[in-house]
Amino acid sequence: MLKRKRRRVLKPATSRIPRKGVTARRIELYSSAYKLAWKQIPPTEKRARPDISLRIHASIRRQLKAGANNPDAIAFVALNDVPDTIS
Repeated sequence: MLKRKRRRVLKPATSRIPRKGVTARRIELYSSAYKLAWKQIPPTEKRARPDISLRIHASIRRQLKAGANNPDAIAFVALNDVPDTIS
């Protein structure tokens, strides 16, 4: 009889996958920071510049990846990152 080759089972890299609690906390931080930043932009500017939401989103994500954990500070920096906005 022929011997079968053993297949090596690849295990998922658990060190790269954040835990559920960490992910939930990041989502909560993102949500509260986005709401705070969005409330500070006047409606006329929201209509004039529809890309503001994407710029705020990118700034908040960048800060969360860097390890920021204060939603007020995240929102403040996100508003300052968007050029020509009222902050």
